[in-house]
Amino acid sequence: MTSPASEPSAPAWWQWLRVRLPLLLAIPDVIVLYVGLLIGYKIRFESWLLPHATEWGAGTLIVLGVYVGALVASGLYAVSPRHMHLREFMRVGTWLIGAWGLSVTVTYVVSPQNLPPRSVMAVHGLVAIVGILGLRAVLRRAIEHLSTAPEETAPGIADTDVHLHDLVPRDPVDIDRAALRDYLSGRTVLVTGAGGSIGSELSRQLVELGPFRLVFVDVSEYNLYQLEQSMRAERYDGDMEFCIADVRDSSIMDELCTSMQPDVVLHTAAYKHVPLMERHPAEAFRNNTLATVNLLDLSEQHDVEQFVFVSTDKAVEPTSVLGATKRMAEWYVRAATSNVKRKIVRFGNVFGSQGSVVPRFEEQLDAGEPLPVTHPEMERYFMSVDEACSLILQTVLFDAHPVYILRMGDPISIRWLAEQMIERRYPHVDPDAMIEYVGRRPGEKLSEDLLTPTETPEGTAHDSIVGVDSAVPFSRTELELYFRHLRSLCQNAHATKAQVRRALFETKLDSAGQDVSS
Repeated sequence: MTSPASEPSAPAWWQWLRVRLPLLLAIPDVIVLYVGLLIGYKIRFESWLLPHATEWGAGTLIVLGVYVGALVASGLYAVSPRHMHLREFMRVGTWLIGAWGLSVTVTYVVSPQNLPPRSVMAVHGLVAIVGILGLRAVLRRAIEHLSTAPEETAPGIADTDVHLHDLVPRDPVDIDRAALRDYLSGRTVLVTGAGGSIGSELSRQLVELGPFRLVFVDVSEYNLYQLEQSMRAERYDGDMEFCIADVRDSSIMDELCTSMQPDVVLHTAAYKHVPLMERHPAEAFRNNTLATVNLLDLSEQHDVEQFVFVSTDKAVEPTSVLGATKRMAEWYVRAATSNVKRKIVRFGNVFGSQGSVVPRFEEQLDAGEPLPVTHPEMERYFMSVDEACSLILQTVLFDAHPVYILRMGDPISIRWLAEQMIERRYPHVDPDAMIEYVGRRPGEKLSEDLLTPTETPEGTAHDSIVGVDSAVPFSRTELELYFRHLRSLCQNAHATKAQVRRALFETKLDSAGQDVSS
């Protein structure tokens, strides 16, 4: 695996120019302003006249001074053309329009006899806006193509030597990007867990679809910083907001929803490490279940149009705390009765995601150590992160089913995966000699399912997405009552982890609800 330190960096001259470019552009900006007056005089008098040599020469200097001052005040020289988005272009454009009116006023007050003809000023103002903003747009595009700096790896996804398509041939996934662009064009999209494996790739694909505004939420400062560095380099004309916030904190999320007014919420934030959640069932319940409940309730209060909950195959007939907390969240999303369009997207493992088996195997191979395989018959469904996120976005256009599952092909044997990775790294070594069976970890199944026995699959308009229908097992009132019981249990200092874990798997909620109310 190539280390980041060994990768080529941008040439020193380019780094020097990129830092100083905003200020250096003041020179061509002044030229554009002068040429604007030149063109104005040409159109007015049908001959080329040097502005400073006309009878309005003093007025020319005042006009140029006002415009330059407006450009400085707009913050144009504090930002690189590469980082200029729609908001920056609109701000500078507003200052230029204001400069036109101010230049006329100042010239009239200081030296009214030197005020250039109105037609000249009108042409000059138009050339200034088109020329200066057009120059920034051209430079932004050029910088993106000329920069030789290596692209950053998307945060949350391991930089591995092996990819899913290297092992399992798969057809590329196509989605209706035109329809998604049309739908999202005037809407604000909020992504929770935006710095994680799924969230960061969703964010990248959303930028390409061009919503009106994107709001990225993550509790990890580092993940959000990495995401912002990556996203600021993308071509995007809308607003981007990066917010450090804990989805479990209802007051913070309420303030965020009030200020941003999201139309679509993509909820990916969750704890996902199976053995770790077995040791922390109360935290799993708070983060995976209660955070989803609170966020959906806030979506209803703030008239969110769509709420998309990203779930997991571990929620199907769960044997782990992770699966049980995700199943409860699914129940609540299904049981809600509001005008918010609610949908659950359920799929298996993301190949190469943060903390998953592939980067763990890569680390072991880098160290020349055996690969820990839990069981020779262990298997999992896998998807690439770009496949999964593309299909999640496609479901935004669907309304026919409450649950959507993603076709992931056949499950992959973890033993076979380990053998393939060993053979790629050490082709002359017997793979069996580098595999160590360590036994199943707490909460793990040998294989996962995407459907419960009571769920009925149906085809959708997309071949890789299956709609799922089934009866909702509990009402919202029953779930709220039981969640109150669970919250009380998690806060009880005398309650054991085993008691919390047992309560998470309860499927007869009436008795527990009665216990709470008594």
